[in-house]
Amino acid sequence: MGIANETTLSAWYDEYGTDVLRYCFMFLGNRPDAEDATQETFLKAWRNIDRFEARDGCSPKTWIIKIAGNTCRDYLRRAWRKHENSRITTEDLEKMGQGQSTDEDREMIMDVMNLPEKYRQVILLVFWYGMTIRETAECIRTSQSTAFRRLEKAKKMIAA
Repeated sequence: MGIANETTLSAWYDEYGTDVLRYCFMFLGNRPDAEDATQETFLKAWRNIDRFEARDGCSPKTWIIKIAGNTCRDYLRRAWRKHENSRITTEDLEKMGQGQSTDEDREMIMDVMNLPEKYRQVILLVFWYGMTIRETAECIRTSQSTAFRRLEKAKKMIAA
């Protein structure tokens, strides 16, 4: 790997590192796993930066969040994780810098975190990271119509 690639990855970490950490935290439900997944995400990005450079029309943020989502899914698939309770508490939110939120904001975050993974992921990508439906679909490897349907269902589940 060349110096230019290391410089690029370092800039991406500076720009997207906090977003990736928060995404992993929201996905996995605890800070230690989120930190490990974030580190693994950027390691995978470093190993595969040449693949990114060969892609057309994909932003670095979309590509890195996609890697983070795949990394988090791998964490959730591991046998030892299946037996843990990964529900997020108010204390967890405070540790991740969301402690200054209003009670209503914290309740909304908790509602999102308790959604099934496929709905939670779409909500996070669209509303937290401001991705378009196209970018979201690319991140979760599905069609735009499926991403849109999941978003609509997630919104209904939260409103219920």
